Amino acid sequence: MSATDDGVFDTLPPYLGKFGYLAESGAEGTQWKGDVSEATLRAHPQLEIHVTGHAEGEGHTQYLLHCSLSVSGVRRLDWPLQKRLRILREELHCPIKEQLSPEIYEQYFGRTPFAHKGGFPGTTARLDAWCSALAECTNARGCSPGMVAMVLNVLEAPEPRSAKDAAKSAASSVAGRFRNAAQTVKTKVEQAPQQAQQKMEQAALGYAARNPQAALGMASKVAKTASMAKW
Repeated sequence: MSATDDGVFDTLPPYLGKFGYLAESGAEGTQWKGDVSEATLRAHPQLEIHVTGHAEGEGHTQYLLHCSLSVSGVRRLDWPLQKRLRILREELHCPIKEQLSPEIYEQYFGRTPFAHKGGFPGTTARLDAWCSALAECTNARGCSPGMVAMVLNVLEAPEPRSAKDAAKSAASSVAGRFRNAAQTVKTKVEQAPQQAQQKMEQAALGYAARNPQAALGMASKVAKTASMAKW
């Protein structure tokens, strides 16, 4: 069975829900919740996919992608990744073209054909245009829930942290800063006597350098006092 077959996974709604998508399973498979109204589309997560360049590695060309997913009222999720052209064709382009009706595919991708095999000049621009069209189709609910799940999987979308995890992380960060501040204060207190002694010695040396006669006189008095103390 195909991962894009809406009737395969009962786990689709909760999986998509982690990213802000509202889907539900029914007799006709997994569908988007609500009608396709302007308000519904505004609440639908907005995906962005950009191909920013390419790099050579291990004998292959890796295309550099930057993706983002934003939901109204929720922090935007950004992540980068690298994919070979073959992977993008086999795991995104071909399944999407197969699952969408010819009319829907033409509507979103008619002016942005997928990149040719071989990595010819202009491949990055063609990939970027096709991926932007894919994001537009996804954002307009032109793709089914199963197709969106497949897209997120291929794009290696990291699952957003829950509010509980975010709170734990924030609390840990605050505690860490508090510990660092406390350690800094403790260190300063411990070093204060030594620093005061050093400042006194530096001041004495400076005075002696500026007033050698007075310094000799003071030294003589100190020596005389110490001699008398012995007796």
